Amino acid sequence: MLAWTKNGLLLGVAVLAARAADAQNDARWISDPAATAADTARAPIALQFGRAMRLSAKQSAFRVRVSADNRLRLFVNGRVVLEGPARGDLAHWRYEEIDLAPYLHAGRNLVAAEVWNDGQAAPLAQISSGRTGFTIAAQDSAQAGLIDSGPAWEVRVDTSRSVTPGMPQVIRDVGEGYYAAGGPETITGKEQLDDWLASSAPGDGWHPAVPVVQSALSDLTLVKDDLPPMANRTVPSGRVVRTSGIHAGAFPRGAVTIPANSEATVLVDAGRVLSAYPALEVSGGAGARVTLAYAEALYEPVPQPGQRGPRFVRMADRAAVGNGVVRGLSDTFLPDGRSHRILQPFWWRAWRFVEVRVRTGAAPLTIERLDTRETGYPFIAKGRFVSSDPELNDIWRIGWNTALFDAHETYMDTAYWEQLQYIGDTRIQMLISYDVSGDGRLARQALAAFDHSRVVEGLPQSAWPETSKNVIPPFALLWIGALHDYWTRQPDTAPLRDALSGMRSVLDWYSHNLAASGIVQEKSGWPFVDWSGALDGWTMRGGKGPENCVISMMYFGALRQAADLENAVGDASLGAADLAQSDRVRSSLDTHCWDAARGLYADTPAKTQFSQHAAILAVLYDLVARDQQQAMLARVTLPEGGIAAPAGLLGSTYYFSFYLAQALDHAGLTDKYIGMLTPWRRMLRQHFTTFPETPDPSRSDSHAWSGHPTSGLLTYVAGIQPASPGFASVRIAPHLGQLTRLDAAMAHPAGLIETRYAVSSGRLTATIMLPHTLKGTFEWHDRTVPLHEGRNAITLDAAGS
Repeated sequence: MLAWTKNGLLLGVAVLAARAADAQNDARWISDPAATAADTARAPIALQFGRAMRLSAKQSAFRVRVSADNRLRLFVNGRVVLEGPARGDLAHWRYEEIDLAPYLHAGRNLVAAEVWNDGQAAPLAQISSGRTGFTIAAQDSAQAGLIDSGPAWEVRVDTSRSVTPGMPQVIRDVGEGYYAAGGPETITGKEQLDDWLASSAPGDGWHPAVPVVQSALSDLTLVKDDLPPMANRTVPSGRVVRTSGIHAGAFPRGAVTIPANSEATVLVDAGRVLSAYPALEVSGGAGARVTLAYAEALYEPVPQPGQRGPRFVRMADRAAVGNGVVRGLSDTFLPDGRSHRILQPFWWRAWRFVEVRVRTGAAPLTIERLDTRETGYPFIAKGRFVSSDPELNDIWRIGWNTALFDAHETYMDTAYWEQLQYIGDTRIQMLISYDVSGDGRLARQALAAFDHSRVVEGLPQSAWPETSKNVIPPFALLWIGALHDYWTRQPDTAPLRDALSGMRSVLDWYSHNLAASGIVQEKSGWPFVDWSGALDGWTMRGGKGPENCVISMMYFGALRQAADLENAVGDASLGAADLAQSDRVRSSLDTHCWDAARGLYADTPAKTQFSQHAAILAVLYDLVARDQQQAMLARVTLPEGGIAAPAGLLGSTYYFSFYLAQALDHAGLTDKYIGMLTPWRRMLRQHFTTFPETPDPSRSDSHAWSGHPTSGLLTYVAGIQPASPGFASVRIAPHLGQLTRLDAAMAHPAGLIETRYAVSSGRLTATIMLPHTLKGTFEWHDRTVPLHEGRNAITLDAAGS
């Protein structure tokens, strides 16, 4: 049986068979014979569980612990009360805690659960033990006999739902790209059981649940989910922007009827990219086929000479409709003629445009309405940025919307295409979370998840959780950077101490992957740095690549960051060893990668390729002297700003410009930050509502790594930065450019740091509000003013006097 400790750890897994009546406090994993007989790591299956219980009185508390493999939706008296479990791996399988008392009443109550496992069609981020099961246990032993999972629960296979892998459909429809999220679902109306949430009566396939055997769960260790429940809010579905075959009438809020033996489409624009559960209600239409197709933006065909068909690319104006088409993932409903049937996929979808496609048979179909239930991590925006430049305000807001869209039970690179928590993306997402919400829980989950993922040569996986092995060794170095970020901004050092062993493993791996020259030569994995020329590492993926100066710089920086962490929470002698190793790497870089004629570090010792990236890292990690850093950055950037590089250099994409901003600030060029944001201003004119992965043609329109200006505007323009570890003190040095006013705030572990600036006739008036106990400094040109907790009023002229 499963035994639970007070902190939620699973003590052991024994044979899951029926026990004596005095053992009701132990929770069992239960399933259906169809699931226990098949390997559901391959074959998708959906189960419905139900148990009636009679209460003599209203309960003041009825706390339970719940989990499932893979996913569950828990109902009490027909109401959804919990969705989960949050994604993890087998050694860290989540269980959820919830008090059912608010949903229970005296008399008969029905508790039900919808549990599914999509097998090979599951998202790549969805790990599984290979068996579908469900467990629920009361925390109060007196209530265990009423609720605990066991043979008193009834179960049936839900044959109304089927699912297939998503990549074939999406790639076939779009023509390119990589897809790793959930697959298309088909709901067959005639197989739906109307009243399964109201009763688990005999017939209709119900029978007693059976135990899951030990071998299926021997590697499963349950840990408490420390995240809050995901957001669940009904939002407007949008407006109809195009129809064919019918007039839309009041849809999506009202009904429209499609005649028999006809076809119709209705295109709805939600007005922004969102993550949500769609619910399409239909009546009648026996023999019809209804499809919901989802897209971040509409596509237009581009002819390909010599090819059989066109290639589809996003319309440049993301709000444009015209003759644009929806390409990508879709779900299907096969109505059976009954009234008020619901097409709702089990997993949420991502879209801006959703197209309802209908082909009726001999009977007309009425689509009653389309409802949208938005979901995601429940971040609350405490920070703000409101300036005299409306475009900067919009960039800040859209960056935050992108971060919200890509934050769920894990951070996600893109909620539409992959839903994978990648280190490179997540480091940026964590900073946005700290700065705007002050909520570090999802960040702590991510730092620990990457540490848990070290299944290949001691390196963390590039993304975790994930069912495949995908190691990007440079991302392991960025994980150390993310740990260092946490150290500077959060006072709780426990996650850092927990990660020390994993951090040391990363550095050990790199110490064994140095060529005789002392330059990194990665012999496995994917040496990705940025989507920029050869720096994407694609041609070297899985093989021995050339000696790499850029990744050696990343290794140099990680050694110095690791030394900080060792000295703070680890072993000071190891910190000294890390610094000594960094000195050796610096010497190798100077010897083999420095090109004196160009005044730049090359990307490889062959010195045939140069990039912004090498210069950025050389500045950021002080490989060049401070008095030379501005000149180096001037050689790799354009005078007019932006992120493009001069001819002959590989430039940064939206992603790596995060590090360009850090380098500008480090070199004392923070005044150039606003000018760096030119590409984001262009995206506003394209009507993006979330920021894309790369410049067009972009696969993804919703990549949180491109939302880093939301953090950057607070950090560099409002000028709010940690001045000591744990954000124990603050340094505020605004760089306002042409702004005449700014009202900005950054979340802090102790509260909110608020800044208000006004510039008039060359005079700055600033009001700084610091939370209790926080102190720091305010810097403006050549003046430094001490700051104390509470309100600080400062007036200085343009020269800082």
